[in-house]
Amino acid sequence: MSTELIEKLERSSKSHKGENGKVLIIGGSRKYTGAPALAAEAALRAGADLVKILTAEEAKPVIQGFSENLIVESYGERFDDKSLEKAVELGKWADSTVIGPGLTDFDKSALEKFAEEAEKLVIDAEAIKALTETEANIFTPHSGEAEPIREKYGSEKAFTSQKGNTVVLKGRTDKIYAEGEVFENETGCAGMTIGGTGDVLAGVVASFKAQGLGDENAARLGAFVNGRAGEKAYERYGNGLVASDLIDLVAEVIKN
Repeated sequence: MSTELIEKLERSSKSHKGENGKVLIIGGSRKYTGAPALAAEAALRAGADLVKILTAEEAKPVIQGFSENLIVESYGERFDDKSLEKAVELGKWADSTVIGPGLTDFDKSALEKFAEEAEKLVIDAEAIKALTETEANIFTPHSGEAEPIREKYGSEKAFTSQKGNTVVLKGRTDKIYAEGEVFENETGCAGMTIGGTGDVLAGVVASFKAQGLGDENAARLGAFVNGRAGEKAYERYGNGLVASDLIDLVAEVIKN
């Protein structure tokens, strides 16, 4: 399956900048600047043409300093109703949007309003508990982050059946829930228990979604590629693996 899906990502020699996927990352805070940067760089390595980060003003210069490849804009002090105009504008520009990595200071109602306007969301981290009412999106929680879903719907499977969402439940064996079905992904390794690998996953999934894969396929291929990149990183670095080690290997896994 993975080879067939990767073949669907082949780009035309006649394509122009932006035609192979535009991704928006909404996240980051003074405390967590690395998370949106990891997601953004992973989205680029997974093949997206353009990636923008929308973050808090105080986090912007720190995130920009991580890489010359990052395009970083600010929504102001915190994500609230004043942030919506810019967020919605960029959400319409993007072919998919990751919301949540490193996002700690936000108004729940503002996130809900943004989700009503935006399409093709990949919802991660703190944004998950704020957006469990949304429909037809991808959620990428670990077990603890999935608790609000279980509390409201009983199970991830019921959530996807009722809301049309897709869930990538991160774990030693990832479980992908899509329209009431459950798929398992067994790539990955013990070294991926470190922080940040979930941000890489969210960026990869959003990149595949932006490039035209449906939610189920973007989720399944994203989990596979992220896990395989983790395995390769673990071969090189063992328990010294860090999340940024996965990013270049994402491109290697896809290429090979």
